[in-house]
Amino acid sequence: MTDKIFDKLVKEIREEEASSEQVKDATERVLKKLTGSSQACAGIQSQLPDYADGKLTESRRLLVDDHLSRCVGCRHTLAGIKGREKVVHIPETKTSPWNRWMRWAAAAAVLVMALYMGRGQVDSLFAPSEAGAKIVSLSGDIYRLPQEHLPVGSTIKKDEVIRTARGGRAILELNDGSRVELNERTELAVHTAWSGDTIRLNRGDIMVQAARQKRGSLRVVTSDSVVSVKGTIFSVSSGTAGSLVSVVEGSVAVSQAGSDKLLTVGQQASTSTTMGNVAINDAISWSQNADKYNILLDQFIRIGKELADIPGPAPRTGSDLLSYMPSGTMAYIAIPNLDNPILQVMDLIEDYAAESSVLEEWWVSGEGQKLKKVLEQVQVFTQLLDDEVVFLLTDDLAAGQKVPLVMARILPDSESDLWTALDDIFRNSSDIPYDIIDGLLLISGTESQLESLVPLLGSGASSPFAAEINKYYEQGVTCLVGVDAGALTEEFKDSIACRAAGLSNMQYVFFELGSKVGQDATRAVMTFQGNRSGVLSWLAPPASNGSIEYISSDALAVVSASTRDPRDAFEELLDIVGADSKFIEEIDEFESVTGVRIGDDIASSFGTDFTVALEQLTLPVPGFVGVFEVIYPETLDSTIRRLVDSYNEWLPPEKNSARLIYTQEIDNGLTWNSLKSSLSIATVYWTYDQGYMIVSLDRALVSRAISIRDSGLQLTNSAKFQQCLPVSAGLHSSGLYWLDNNKMMNEVASLIDNPVFNRMIDSGEPSLVMVSAEDQQIRITSHSRLRLTNLFLGSMLSSIPQKQE
Repeated sequence: MTDKIFDKLVKEIREEEASSEQVKDATERVLKKLTGSSQACAGIQSQLPDYADGKLTESRRLLVDDHLSRCVGCRHTLAGIKGREKVVHIPETKTSPWNRWMRWAAAAAVLVMALYMGRGQVDSLFAPSEAGAKIVSLSGDIYRLPQEHLPVGSTIKKDEVIRTARGGRAILELNDGSRVELNERTELAVHTAWSGDTIRLNRGDIMVQAARQKRGSLRVVTSDSVVSVKGTIFSVSSGTAGSLVSVVEGSVAVSQAGSDKLLTVGQQASTSTTMGNVAINDAISWSQNADKYNILLDQFIRIGKELADIPGPAPRTGSDLLSYMPSGTMAYIAIPNLDNPILQVMDLIEDYAAESSVLEEWWVSGEGQKLKKVLEQVQVFTQLLDDEVVFLLTDDLAAGQKVPLVMARILPDSESDLWTALDDIFRNSSDIPYDIIDGLLLISGTESQLESLVPLLGSGASSPFAAEINKYYEQGVTCLVGVDAGALTEEFKDSIACRAAGLSNMQYVFFELGSKVGQDATRAVMTFQGNRSGVLSWLAPPASNGSIEYISSDALAVVSASTRDPRDAFEELLDIVGADSKFIEEIDEFESVTGVRIGDDIASSFGTDFTVALEQLTLPVPGFVGVFEVIYPETLDSTIRRLVDSYNEWLPPEKNSARLIYTQEIDNGLTWNSLKSSLSIATVYWTYDQGYMIVSLDRALVSRAISIRDSGLQLTNSAKFQQCLPVSAGLHSSGLYWLDNNKMMNEVASLIDNPVFNRMIDSGEPSLVMVSAEDQQIRITSHSRLRLTNLFLGSMLSSIPQKQE
């Protein structure tokens, strides 16, 4: 019987009136059918004489047909009534093949939907155990809610909620071997699943020593955070102010307020700014292993500092690998062989472990040994290679996409050993293709990509990009990153944002970490096809800068620059974005409402250099100073007053408390201006000196800046600034960035009490970045103690590879 006929039949039966006797008979038949009665066919058999004579209604006949197709006994009875042999053919119901496929498709869809909707239940169904954890250590009391007291050795079942009492401490062991230390008044539950256990922390503090996860990840979930790990040591606290995650070893992935981040050793993440002053040692101080964790952090910091003092590899003045560059290469990254840095890392850890029982305990632990194994595997691999490894991003013309390629020259007579090392490293990564051709190691994204790139080797060696790369080799490089910006898509280069920024005619970008005259130097160079345009053209050629003379040698951070004429830069920007853009419409509306012309009244008032400095790290308002060259101070002050009046007129009456207040007074021959909101405790102060506007939220800092200029005790004259000047800095610059790391950390340390942080202070040295702009080029240089060994250790300790088993 087809679905359509059946639906019609049911409809007719529903509309048919039944007598009380029929209802009674039907009830008895159903009851007998449910109880297995052999007389369940009585109702049908009573209708068989009329059925045989063709006297039944169409709907009743179809019902009898359907019953006879399933009941042998009734077919025999019908045969007797007709005087035939008791063999009756089953009434045939024709089914459309389309209907059959639709039913299978519907069934499959229902199954898929059920699996998707119930994936959590399926995940839980295949959990290794119904037990969530076991109490292995206890001090004080712990309860299974609502009120069951638990002794040591108790098993906590999946999803059962437990809570430590005031003064209570406990250590749980999860099914995977992870250990969870609970602080007092901590409430949580453990949910077990095939994809990994989840600790649901309702409130309190926990310290987790996560075991290596064979499947999925161990998760800690609070009301506003999700923490995922595969094997590390970290703490999670959840309270009234929010959640705080602190990492002692390894790395953890944290999701908070819709953002994802990766935390490494010594880092924290919180969901509230009120927890910004909670130091990591305070976050874990309740743990019985707090001293050990602090020592471990201290050892990592000391190792990093000592590695920073180890000289890096010697600069390379040429590259055999450049001759193999394929055509269509967009990015070229060259780094030295990591063989020596790896040995230095392992040797230093071994030396410190011999003197520190805590570090030695970590080094021989599961996590330490995994790191050691990874380092040893990579070292076996790298010691068979020449002094350079190159990473490329190049065109796959057939696929129409950019593909990666790694190249390295192998040492003579090392091919067999390299095959063995590669097979060992990539044993569980069959999707990473590699090959050795003519003594050249090649690794790409996929097998097809590698096959497509092999015939192209060397086809880009004579390109302009390759020639530009070779210029840097001739000067000596340690690490080099080059990007052919001209290979960017035309659609991107024609976009308004790209043209406004000045990226449309950018040709090359190079970043270099090398050695210049015995000093570490970082250099970045941007070159353009034609003169610079857009925002990147605002930076003026190198010239003397008077605004920085107001900045003291105590400044924590400074940004300073010389610019082209602000009026010209503003008009060029308007031409780039076009007359029909929304940006122009908004400017027109602003000028119409305020009566202020941005070009005539604001841009034309300013000169061509400025400096902004953070002089003091004070709370709640940092002590900053801004110094701007101003050509027409009266015009600027008049414009500010008009803007304030326009804003106050625009405010609705109910927002009258948010009015701006502008005042002006003369004191000791200086005209002092101030601007504040009645809703804010901060007031902006400014005055003018020698053609410069000095502005701050602290009037005393403005006065101090003027005295600094007159005294000659400014930042640029200090010994620490002069010592940080790059060798190629030149007499003048277009701009600079200064950060006194040591002083900054001292300021932070004065605000928070953190012994581990205090031990880091002497590792910071000032950073100075100098910028020089020409018509078709921008150069950025810096003196830096950045070392490859330090970078390598940091990346290895913070992200230990987790190979799935």
